[in-house]
Amino acid sequence: MPWRNGLDERALDVLREAAAAKHKSQNIGVRLALWALRGRCPDEWLVAFWEAAGSDHDIGRSQGLHAAYNGIVRQVRQNPRHR
Repeated sequence: MPWRNGLDERALDVLREAAAAKHKSQNIGVRLALWALRGRCPDEWLVAFWEAAGSDHDIGRSQGLHAAYNGIVRQVRQNPRHR
């Protein structure tokens, strides 16, 4: 489905912006982006991103978000039909 690629790219854009943020980013936009990627990526990566987004520790949050984001991107691009 061609619309699926557009949705995946928009979801990845939302996650990239959240990973670059200097504050907690557990919000509805991130939640919807993660939900949109459910069938494209193992749940472990999505959960790791969500948990890192809510961390109180600035450095740990940044590291966790970037690691999870990179893993999600890799999974989405390598395995477009995970499930």
